[in-house]
Amino acid sequence: MKIVNLANDLLMIDMRQSIDHFDTAFLNLLAERTRIVNNIIVLKLEEGIDLQQSDARKEDMKVLIEMSVELKLEQHFFKKILDLVFQNAIMQHEQKIPENSLQGSIIDDKLQSLADLRKRLLNLDKALCIVLAERFCIVKKIGQYKEILNIPPLDPVRWQQVLQHKAETAQMLGINVSLVKEIYNAIHEVALAIEEDIKTPQSNNFP
Repeated sequence: MKIVNLANDLLMIDMRQSIDHFDTAFLNLLAERTRIVNNIIVLKLEEGIDLQQSDARKEDMKVLIEMSVELKLEQHFFKKILDLVFQNAIMQHEQKIPENSLQGSIIDDKLQSLADLRKRLLNLDKALCIVLAERFCIVKKIGQYKEILNIPPLDPVRWQQVLQHKAETAQMLGINVSLVKEIYNAIHEVALAIEEDIKTPQSNNFP
């Protein structure tokens, strides 16, 4: 396939802007999720509760996996994202995050119970799932458009630029940069699979 410069293509610019908007929403939700998880860790430590996933959380995970399948996300993909976030939270704790990094996050929620925080966590996870599903809808349209233009799915240079931008945004939002890079590499793998699976007859129906 021939490489075509899409920098001035108005339709591609519009679709990429949509992706950027979904990514902004995703990272802001992830930042809030990180804050809530920090609060949960603090409360669990205060109450002497094990930091591993509770039975209630495992039930929530089942709901989230079912929801992700209904939204046509790859069956194990969303669980992988949540597992990465959970493992990162535990790792941050084990590395003994400085005390002041947790103090500010607990102030607004100090009167809330673990049940309240878990409910908020579930709602955030549902929102993350919806945002990712919508993002992949745009990815599919981009793949269809690239198929029409005979352009290969992967642009390594652009992807590195995108990944660097996500890392910078994560840093500004106070999210672990390594975590965000790992999440976006997982997202990118799914996006490439979507684009690779698109056949020319399907792309003929592109609006």
